Amino acid sequence: WEQVRTELTKVKPDIMMLAEASKPELLTKAFDIDYSWPLLATLNKVLIHDAPASDIRKCWEESLKQFPKGSLHLRISDDHDEARAVARYGLNGALAASALMFTLDGVPLIYNGMEVGDATESGDPALFDKLTIFWNPKERPQLRGIYHDLIQLRKQHAALRSNNVEWLANSDETKLVTFLRADDKDEFLVLINFSNRPLTGKVDLKISAGFSAVKISGVNDSAGGPLPAFHLNGFEWRIYHRAVATMAAKN
Repeated sequence: WEQVRTELTKVKPDIMMLAEASKPELLTKAFDIDYSWPLLATLNKVLIHDAPASDIRKCWEESLKQFPKGSLHLRISDDHDEARAVARYGLNGALAASALMFTLDGVPLIYNGMEVGDATESGDPALFDKLTIFWNPKERPQLRGIYHDLIQLRKQHAALRSNNVEWLANSDETKLVTFLRADDKDEFLVLINFSNRPLTGKVDLKISAGFSAVKISGVNDSAGGPLPAFHLNGFEWRIYHRAVATMAAKN
């Protein structure tokens, strides 16, 4: 693969190569990015088989140890190798998974139809058939607005596109994932409830002042009170933002 990369670069210097695999050696020279299959498998265990949400952090940390520094991973919750995310996790569970993929490091993938909650079978053997996405399903929330806002958030803030992820302890790590994404301009606090039950607790945040919830179109906020305390409904997630300059001025 490294020789292939060398030859292809001669033809197209800005080529980007995606490995349909999860092998550290492929990201040494040959490929720019790979699929984060281990994280997808962990999501399935958490959302389908009741594994603790803390396994998500463990999987991420294990990947960090194994792969070359700065490796890029395609963050996926939906693809053609298995049933659609809305079929596996339910609609709210699928949105919780998407919230994770769009706020972690790496590159989030939008698979065909995710933005409307399409549940059409796409795995083998359906993979090889022409299947139409129904773009206006009944009794679905306006998912396009949710994905649009998550995409815009990443585009507008480099902190969400960086490699910096700081995992935070919380009061129930069997159900809740909490982490910070930050650079010299912005801080984002992410809380995701990976259970189908309401959750009230606290996140281990050194300084909670200055954070405000990010408004995402189509997402109902349960208004859990001031940080570090929180309340999240089943599969609810929330993103908070704080400007670093604002905090520096206060200090």
